[in-house]
Amino acid sequence: MSPVISTVAAPSATAEQLHAWHDSLKNFPPVSEGCFQADYPSLAWQQVACGETPTYRSNPKYRGADTVGNGYDYSATTSHLTQSATGSFPSEAGGGSGGYTLQLNTNFGNGPTAFCSALGYSSCQTWEQFIYSSNYPGNAGTGVSGPQAFIQNWMFIPAHKRCPSGWNGYKTSSYNGCYKNSKGIAAPAVGLSGLSGGSLSGSASTSGLDTVTFTYGGTAYAVSQSGSTLDIGATWNNSEFNVVGNGGGSAATFNSGSSLTVKVATNDGTTNAPTCTGPTNGGTTGETNNLNLGACVAAGGTSPYIQFTESN
Repeated sequence: MSPVISTVAAPSATAEQLHAWHDSLKNFPPVSEGCFQADYPSLAWQQVACGETPTYRSNPKYRGADTVGNGYDYSATTSHLTQSATGSFPSEAGGGSGGYTLQLNTNFGNGPTAFCSALGYSSCQTWEQFIYSSNYPGNAGTGVSGPQAFIQNWMFIPAHKRCPSGWNGYKTSSYNGCYKNSKGIAAPAVGLSGLSGGSLSGSASTSGLDTVTFTYGGTAYAVSQSGSTLDIGATWNNSEFNVVGNGGGSAATFNSGSSLTVKVATNDGTTNAPTCTGPTNGGTTGETNNLNLGACVAAGGTSPYIQFTESN
């Protein structure tokens, strides 16, 4: 069954109204696994057909970098376990070309003993990525292509162990990784010069669902999976968000003179300000972009966040 993108025009709304609607949606996530869509000003999700499971693979960080990514980034560390986070770009200038992903990444968590033991591992680490891919190439022979939002799940296990059934292996000299993707949902194409019009959110619950939500303009696109896939809700306390390459350790390329303001809003059930962690070892993804990081600030209140700049 082909994925569905709504062609119904959303009622006219100001940027402030859309921002408030995006924020409100976080309080009303989908209540079952699958793919969903919501149109402004409704807070009700409509289930739609999922696309094929993406074959996309990100790279975990493997060395330091001078520009953004590959471990060199800011992230928002919460004082309690993170329940949800949202990444956005309050301002942008310059733009660029080529494929990219928006990634909202959790920390590498030491997996709960029960979770690891149930899979036969004496120890393991878990990592979850909430992703929007600008031009996902699709699975060979399926006819499915174009931008998608989805979740990528990672598990890092002892070197002599094999990945669980249904997981793909990705082994390097540094780690023995296992990954699998959720279903994907078709989303609109957005260029590197249109990033301020959208946002990417992730939420997690060990007893409920993990959900990725990509919003652009008056439409939101969401994919939910079981929270037991990784039990990431038991270890998530650090969130990295940025625009980076489109998988495989690649780079997103911005034009000379480009700049972005990056905001990561967090929810840990308190009004405490998150901590700006980084930039050295502040991130977890192996993908990069060609911008340089500026200063990072943090604020608490009803919607705690960190915010920083990057430019070239």
